[in-house]
Amino acid sequence: MNRKQLKEILNELKNELKISEPIKIELKPMKTKAASISLSKNIIRINKNIIPNLDTECLKYLLLHELIHFKLKSTYHNGEFQKQMNAKIKEEKAKQLKRKILTTLLELNYNR
Repeated sequence: MNRKQLKEILNELKNELKISEPIKIELKPMKTKAASISLSKNIIRINKNIIPNLDTECLKYLLLHELIHFKLKSTYHNGEFQKQMNAKIKEEKAKQLKRKILTTLLELNYNR
C-alpha cells in the first residue's frame, strides 16, 4: 500500500468520524509500535516497516485507532475510547486485527 492509498483511507475514516481538521500521515521506522499519534501536531505516524506486511483491513484498523484518539483528544484507552472503537468495529474483529498487527511487529523485530 502506498502513501496515496493510506491518505484515501484516512480521509474516508475522517469523514465517518466527522473530523475536519487536517491530519498528516508520517511513515517512519519504529521498533515497538505499529502506529502512534501526535495530538499537538496532528500527525499519525505509521511504522513504515510494517506496511508491506499488513493487509488493507489491518491498516484501516490502525488509522481508525489513531483517529479515535485524535477525536477524543486523548491517548488513553479508557471507556469512551472503547465505546467509540466498538461503534465502528466489533470487539472480536478488533482483537483479531490487533493480534495480526502485533504478530507482524514481533516477526519484524525477531528477523532483524
